[in-house]
Amino acid sequence: MLDCFKTQSTLIGNSRREYKRVQVLHSHPKKSELNISLATPPILRPEPVSPSIFDHLLEFNKEFSDNLRLRTHVDYNDKENAVVYEGFTTDVLSLVKNYPPLPLEVRKMIPREVGLGLKLMHARNWIHLDVKPDNVFVNCHIVAQQHFHLQKVALGDLDVALKLKDERLINHRIGKGMWRSLDGQLGKGVGKPPEVFSFGLLCFYVITGVEWLHADFTTLEVEAESVVLFKLLSAFEPLPDALVKHVDDAESGELSRALWQAIAEDETNEPFESYEAKRLILRITNLDPAKRASMPDIMADPYWN
Repeated sequence: MLDCFKTQSTLIGNSRREYKRVQVLHSHPKKSELNISLATPPILRPEPVSPSIFDHLLEFNKEFSDNLRLRTHVDYNDKENAVVYEGFTTDVLSLVKNYPPLPLEVRKMIPREVGLGLKLMHARNWIHLDVKPDNVFVNCHIVAQQHFHLQKVALGDLDVALKLKDERLINHRIGKGMWRSLDGQLGKGVGKPPEVFSFGLLCFYVITGVEWLHADFTTLEVEAESVVLFKLLSAFEPLPDALVKHVDDAESGELSRALWQAIAEDETNEPFESYEAKRLILRITNLDPAKRASMPDIMADPYWN
């Protein structure tokens, strides 16, 4: 499989390999040259990107092309600004939704592979910025409708991955709301700790199969970020003063305190720790970024043994 290239039916990669488009998978609403297509050979997908993203992906590939847990491109065409990716059977969001009998060992193996990929990225001062189940790709097959075989897991969609400079943080909301940390929702002080939190939410989804932060955002009468903030505070209470200080924004701090006050006054609220022990996830989802476990600490946890 392959994620498209320009309007021509054939793309020649830097490797001199030829890719023939056979079917459009996703049509761009304005630019047909940015359509994403299925192509032969059947295990690859070429994808056209903007010149700036193309250069960015080449830079990322120089550091991580040898890591199978990250879905880096396997070929490219600099004239077309197209990169070629390995195709995968499905993504984790679809897999968990559509195959409820997913074995527990597989539910542990998937986040473990993602975690090891993130650990390497963080060690080299890169952050992904959009960790979520539909950005994790898997190759798998089922034998006789009973035996599930997981062959490969890779964290993809690396277009917005960022290399931090001197641990400086960024102040932007990036990624899908329901997979962001509380500090990520506020778009303040974003770096490695918010990404760790997103990894924790991914772990929870894969292990339990529950999208507990999902809401019908089209019908909400308030900002979606406020709804997710409320749910995060309800589950991982209390609101630490250190988080408000870390965010360092008066409006965001006021919103967080107001939401926490409403939760504190609700005697029916049950925090996450009241349910079956989730020791590892609670380490990953500490609301205080300074106390949140790092990826090396997380991947050294005996849970993965």
